[in-house]
Amino acid sequence: MRWPTQAGLRARTADAAFLLREAAYWLASLAALVAGLVLLPFLSLGIGLYALPGALRILDFLAAHAQERSAGFAGAVIPFDRRRLSGRYSFGELASLVTAPETKRDLSWLLFHAAFALLAGAVALALPAGAALYLLVSPLWMLFPPESPLEMTISITSWPEAFLGMLLGVAYAVLAWFLLPWMARRLSEGTLAILSPRRYDELSRRIQDLSTARASALAAHAAELRRIERELHDGAQNRLVGVVMMLGLAQRAAETDPAAALPFLARAQDAASEALTGLRAAVHDIYPPVLDELGLGGAASALTSRSPIPCSLDVGGLQRAPAAVESAAYFVLAEALTNAAKHSGASRIEVVLRTESTPREDILVVEVTDDGRGGAEASSADAAFAEFAPAPGSPAVPPASAADAAADTETFAAAGTAVATNTVATETVTTPAGAAHAAGGGSGTGLTGIARRAAAFGGRLVLTSPAGGPTNLRVELPCAF
Repeated sequence: MRWPTQAGLRARTADAAFLLREAAYWLASLAALVAGLVLLPFLSLGIGLYALPGALRILDFLAAHAQERSAGFAGAVIPFDRRRLSGRYSFGELASLVTAPETKRDLSWLLFHAAFALLAGAVALALPAGAALYLLVSPLWMLFPPESPLEMTISITSWPEAFLGMLLGVAYAVLAWFLLPWMARRLSEGTLAILSPRRYDELSRRIQDLSTARASALAAHAAELRRIERELHDGAQNRLVGVVMMLGLAQRAAETDPAAALPFLARAQDAASEALTGLRAAVHDIYPPVLDELGLGGAASALTSRSPIPCSLDVGGLQRAPAAVESAAYFVLAEALTNAAKHSGASRIEVVLRTESTPREDILVVEVTDDGRGGAEASSADAAFAEFAPAPGSPAVPPASAADAAADTETFAAAGTAVATNTVATETVTTPAGAAHAAGGGSGTGLTGIARRAAAFGGRLVLTSPAGGPTNLRVELPCAF
């Protein structure tokens, strides 16, 4: 047996603190369990359906925090994102949520935690306290009068009995030394095992997400090709046809009167310049050259400087990311700024670009906050896209049609910020409010475009926009997509 070391003492202290913290949260678990049992008879009557979304959100909140505590104690990395519950649900959606694997895991954890957390915390408190009490108080038996001796597990009236009490204290200390780490590991590992999806469920979810992402990416790729073809046909191609016509007219005019050919040549030169400008714009929409020249920070500075609303830009925590991720962030910022300029009525916009490091990966975060009227929310059409959301039960945004994507692109071009057609779906958290304005221009295509572009990289959109403002749009783009 090794003698206790300083590192060992720190580890046992951390074990005891974790067990006591879980015992404190036991009250919340017990309250949730009792509330669920009380609610259960009312579900069959239909009355309990009104309280069911709130109960599920509380259960999800408690389970998520328990998972975070256990992962932090065990030094584990949670390799998946938990679902996020918000908004209103129909009867069918509530039935799906109640029978979802996530809800079953959360309920199993609730029973496990309510049964064992308090017992583990009591043991974590009783064993060290008992050890300290016996070791420190037993030698003080002489301070007690003979008619009222020191009463502990045994009555201590002599030194042999005091030594026996001290031995009991040592036994408590040894038991705490070995039992507390075991109990802390069992409680944390049990929590993580119960709340983690089974391997089959996780693989099924990943396959479904990949299939959805592939289908959406193919659709977005086809829409992008149609957009490029339309831009080339309506722009550069028409202007080049004009160049050919002007050159033909100039050639015919030069045969009879060379001076009459000069206006045709000048018009041909103008048409060629316009065609070159259109080609540059089309190339810019595919991948902005400014990203190669200045990086994402410089490109964002160029975007904010062209915004009709004064913008502040913070790129202090920004690190370089893969080119595809930086391109997506550039277009997300361009679309968010245009949405704010069109709909928010704001007088000031704050833009923050930073890289957040997590144990799993680095995440490029784009945050746009305006002081406008607020009330931005996903439109009613966005519900049609819920099937593409990677987290069941979360409100999501729908795919834009090719026509909507084209209209959005033309709007951005007119505003001076280029936007390519967006890709794929994501989960989004919207704050219901009076619909003062839709962030996507009424049809929701602005939010949809941002959400789909983020989801192409496994990212997500989080929108907070209470009535009266401010509106905060946060887009997370994993760099290791």
